[in-house]
Amino acid sequence: MAHPPSQSKSFILAWSSTVSESASPPDRIQRNAETAKWRVGRPAVALSAGLLLSLTFALTIARIVVQYQTPGPFDASKQGLCDFHNGVYFPAMSLVSGISPYGQDYVAQFPVERPIPFFSPGILVLHAPLTWLPLHAAEAVFTGINLLLLLWIAGVIASQAGWPHRLDALLVIAFAMSVTRSGHVTIFNGYFTLELILATFLAIHWGDRSPWKAAVALAVVSAKPTYILPIGFLLLARGNRKSLIYGAAISVVMAVLPLLWLASHQGDGDIASRFQILLDQIAETQATHRGQVDESPFFSWTRLDLLAVIAKWGNLNPGDATHLGVMGLLLAGPMWVLHRRRKSGIDDGLGGLTGALILVTSLVSVYHQSYDALLLVLPATAVIAALRRPWSLMSPTTRGFLLALMFIPLFNVLSTRWFLMKFDGFSGPAFGVVTGVSGVGLTVLMVALSVLGWPRRPIATPSMLNETAGCSESAQSGDSL
Repeated sequence: MAHPPSQSKSFILAWSSTVSESASPPDRIQRNAETAKWRVGRPAVALSAGLLLSLTFALTIARIVVQYQTPGPFDASKQGLCDFHNGVYFPAMSLVSGISPYGQDYVAQFPVERPIPFFSPGILVLHAPLTWLPLHAAEAVFTGINLLLLLWIAGVIASQAGWPHRLDALLVIAFAMSVTRSGHVTIFNGYFTLELILATFLAIHWGDRSPWKAAVALAVVSAKPTYILPIGFLLLARGNRKSLIYGAAISVVMAVLPLLWLASHQGDGDIASRFQILLDQIAETQATHRGQVDESPFFSWTRLDLLAVIAKWGNLNPGDATHLGVMGLLLAGPMWVLHRRRKSGIDDGLGGLTGALILVTSLVSVYHQSYDALLLVLPATAVIAALRRPWSLMSPTTRGFLLALMFIPLFNVLSTRWFLMKFDGFSGPAFGVVTGVSGVGLTVLMVALSVLGWPRRPIATPSMLNETAGCSESAQSGDSL
């Protein structure tokens, strides 16, 4: 008489069988994907989600008005649109004026507290049209742009999760994003995070099918080195070399031309000496940036990367070289998994395990802040929907475990300025635990996805790749962005 397996054996069996790349994708995704026109889906759901999204956005606007930051010295109690002032509007205005936003002349001539960290000047060019408007008009336009970006990202997520062209799914996801800690802070502070999130999604989606489209997206991602470095290495391991080469070319042009413009306004020497002035300014502003309490890995309550957790618990203050070294070590494992999956002819794309591993690893491997956790909304939605492989083949226990780890950084209210100021007794080990739980959860998630993503199919020969082409994302998803 057969005996039922033990709970531990059942869990191991469920875990090991979660990724069966030979299974067919659900038919309903294919039918949805073939519908080129948008449809409402469930009208009651679409209406309710639309009203809730409108209410949430209105409350965020109200909070911006109540806690509006008058440009100038930073005030922790007045942060409304502070990042728009300090990271978008005035840096772009400085660039247009030929004043380096990385130097002290910028601080002297504009109502800001310090120079910007090293964002690629290309992102400042992208925001330059906003400087044609008065400050308050530019604030309103940028906040509206963020809402449109939120809806666009929600549409991409819905498509990748298995609900393409569904208005009700788009609005539900947009509402969910707006109530996460990351989504609310992004719109409230007026940062350009949503631009980076959308570009990252599109770069991964187009990376293996449309190199030039992916290259344009990667050029936007290159605005922040902490985004482009891990994403670039992971896409390289995935095999998206053309996208990276084209993207690097566009990114260099987007960075060099504005730098030449700034260099032409620096000092009275030749172009080489003027460039050296810019490089010295960038080095100085990076040192200033690292010295800020909320940026230091030891004191920060918002950082998600593993090194910040280690630094917090080990009383360390690592420099740039250490950050890069740790990033290389953390990328090695997931890159090997992606390489093996590519060799085995397996790529389930942005909405599958491939995309989830790239997104999560980029957060864990190097400096990232709490608003960057919006990258997790896509894999979290795909896991909840469970309409696509490999999520549809996973046990509820496994999916629940992954989802819980994704929700920690998205909804971790313990590691917020409001909570820590309200309960100022957190210090020492308690502060390390409260502010490090997101980074630890993400690291566990990265390891879990690496184990789940390890291919169980042998390395493919060219004939095998032709036979298994249906396992690639482009063959199975049938969606368009």
